[in-house]
Amino acid sequence: MSKPIVAIVGRPNVGKSTLFNRLIKRRVAIEDDQSGVTRDRISQDMEWNGYKFTLVDTGGLVGRAAKDIEKLVSKAAEVAILEADKLIVVVDGQVGSLEGDMQVARLAQRSGLSTVLAVTKIDTPQHETAALDFYNLGLGEPVPVSGISGMNTGDLLDFVVEDLPESLDPETDADEVRLALIGRPNVGKSSLLNRLIGSERQIVSEKPGTTRDAVDHLMRYQGKSIRLIDTAGLKRSRELYKESLEYYTALRTIRAINRSDVAAVLIDAADGLTQYDRRLLDDVRNKGKGLIAVINKWDLIEKDSRTLIEFEKELRLQLPDLSFVPVVFISALTGQRARNVLDTAMKVHEQRGNRISTANLNQFIQRIIEYKPPPSVKGKWLKIKYTSQVATNPPRFAVFMNYANLMPEAYKRFLERCIREEFGFEGVPIRVTFRKK
Repeated sequence: MSKPIVAIVGRPNVGKSTLFNRLIKRRVAIEDDQSGVTRDRISQDMEWNGYKFTLVDTGGLVGRAAKDIEKLVSKAAEVAILEADKLIVVVDGQVGSLEGDMQVARLAQRSGLSTVLAVTKIDTPQHETAALDFYNLGLGEPVPVSGISGMNTGDLLDFVVEDLPESLDPETDADEVRLALIGRPNVGKSSLLNRLIGSERQIVSEKPGTTRDAVDHLMRYQGKSIRLIDTAGLKRSRELYKESLEYYTALRTIRAINRSDVAAVLIDAADGLTQYDRRLLDDVRNKGKGLIAVINKWDLIEKDSRTLIEFEKELRLQLPDLSFVPVVFISALTGQRARNVLDTAMKVHEQRGNRISTANLNQFIQRIIEYKPPPSVKGKWLKIKYTSQVATNPPRFAVFMNYANLMPEAYKRFLERCIREEFGFEGVPIRVTFRKK
C-alpha cells in the first residue's frame, strides 16, 4: 500500500529544505541562502511514533513570478499539494508574516487538507514569541522550530502524525491488476475503457484533450479485480506548459503510470509509431512496469495495403530493444479484439511476479556459460560464480563474478536475452546487475 504523503510548502527562502533535512536526519535537499535553489520535488520515506509516511520537499510558491522557471517551480509545488494527504506550511520567524505567506495559507485552506504551521529559524527558546505573529494566517497554532538546531522538531512531527491516514488506498485488493491506458491525445483511450467496462463512463470526443484527470474504474474479469486507469494524453514537452491545466494533467498521468502494474500504450494504426509513442514506451520500461503495445483504430486500415503481420514486423524493426513487448491489434470503436488487452495484461502481470529458484537459475546459467563463456577483458578472464533472483515486480537478477566492472555490455544483453528465452517474462522489463563476489 502507498504511504500517506506529507508535503512541506511555503514561499521561497523560508527554510523548507533545512527543515526537511533535519526531519529526515540526512542532507538530501540543497540548502542555500539564495532563494529558488530547490526546484524539483524531493521525497523521503520516514517513520515517527510508528507512523510511516513520505515527506516531500518542494520549491517556493510564488504569486507573480518574474521568471518562467519560477513559475514552473511554483506549479510543481502546487501539484505536490494536490497529491498530498497533509501539509506543513513553513514561514520565516525572523522576518514575520508577509503577503507571500498569506497567499500560501489561502492555497492550503482551499486544498481542504489538514495543515501544520511551522515557524522556522527560531533558534532559541527566547525567540519563540515571534511565532505569535502568524496566528493571522488562520492555520491554527504556530509551532516554533529550528531546522538548524532541531528545536521542537519532535513536537512538529507529533502534530504531523496526529490525524495522518494509514493508507492512501486501504481497500485495494492485494491481487488486483492495475492497468493504465496511456498514449497521445485522441488515440482512443477513453473509448477503449468504455468498451471494456461496457458503459459510457468516460466522455469521448474527437477533440483531443477531453480527459483531464487520471480516473480509476474497478471491474471483475475472469475472477480477478482489474483497476482500469484512464489518463489524459501526454503532449510534447514544449507544449506542456502553455496552460497550467495541461501541466497538472501531465503530472497526474505520470503519477498514474507510477502506481500501475501494467501500462497499455495505445498507438494510432493510421499514424504508426511516432517519437512520442516511443518515448512513452521507454518511460514505462524504465519505471519497471509491465508493458503492452496496443494498436488501435485497426478497423480504419486498408488490409490489402498493410496487413497485420507486415505492420507488426515493421513495428518490431523500429523497437529492437523492446522485442519482449506483446503487440495487440484492436478497434475500440467496434470492440474488435478489445478483450485481448485484458487477457494480455493479466499474463504480463503474472509474469512480472514470477520468481525463479536459485537452483534452476544457476543450472541454466551454467549451461549458457559452457556454450558461450564470458570473454577475457584486459587480459583477465571473467568468471561468473552464481546468479540469484533478488526481487520481483519487476524481476531483478544479481550475477556474482570476479570482475563485475569489466563485463561487456554485449554479454550483459546476451544473458538477459537468454533468461527471457528460457523463463518467459513477456512484456516485463527485467534488471540484471553484476556484482563482485
